[in-house]
Amino acid sequence: LTEDARTWVDETGVEVEIIRKMPVAACLPHSFNELMLNIAESKCKIKSEAGDTVKQWYKLSDKNGRVIGTNFGKEPYEFVLGRGQVIRGMDAAMKDMCIGEQRRIVIPPEQAFEEEGREEDGIEPGSTLYYFVELVDIFRPNPGEKWLEDDGLSIEVIHKIEESECKKAEPGDTVHQEYTLYLQDGTYVDSSEARKKPFIFKLGSGQVIPGIDRAMTGMCEGEHRKVIIPPDLAYGEKGRPPVIPPDSYLRFDIELAKVIKANEGQNEGKKEEL
Repeated sequence: LTEDARTWVDETGVEVEIIRKMPVAACLPHSFNELMLNIAESKCKIKSEAGDTVKQWYKLSDKNGRVIGTNFGKEPYEFVLGRGQVIRGMDAAMKDMCIGEQRRIVIPPEQAFEEEGREEDGIEPGSTLYYFVELVDIFRPNPGEKWLEDDGLSIEVIHKIEESECKKAEPGDTVHQEYTLYLQDGTYVDSSEARKKPFIFKLGSGQVIPGIDRAMTGMCEGEHRKVIIPPDLAYGEKGRPPVIPPDSYLRFDIELAKVIKANEGQNEGKKEEL
């Protein structure tokens, strides 16, 4: 769809060309292109903005068209837009995109790896980078409440689910949890992503540390929470050698991916250590 692509260059020299606004337009005759772009725009319910977690497919090439790296056909690359987790040019070029949109991006060295390059990725010093990207998905947090309980358990709702849409986790339910665990100083410990599967357990049955049982009770399916658990509700003065020292505060980033209610007649979760 080169004839209905749009191109611009921002003030930093990053060049962006929209190749495909929305997937539905790709199969239509040229005479319908303008109409379909308007329809596609109306179907774009959310556009990427700073603070969104985005998933991206990309192909990176050099000036001669040599492919340096690509993840098409693999797991999408995930990052928080506008937070410096990627090169400056990519942060700028991925804004205001619709899910399914494709762009061709030219990033000058000043907005990429400058004069240092990136030897481990085969990027020479002073290289201009040529990307072809597709926005796969957008997650935009809907912040909720934050509270501290008397025994030191801290809970912050990073993404809330409206009460009318909430399937709530209660004791006796089986829950599927996506999590990342850190020590209080930010040291990474473990995650469900590393295990390649959600952590499954029966809520309120003592299969996990008390702080997790408490923090996940009342969560809605799809909700995200940041939880800080004091030692008395975690592994106490013994810790969990070698990864968790004695008397450690633990920080969990949690998503309740699925709730199976106790009365739904499903198999209970397996007991695992967490």
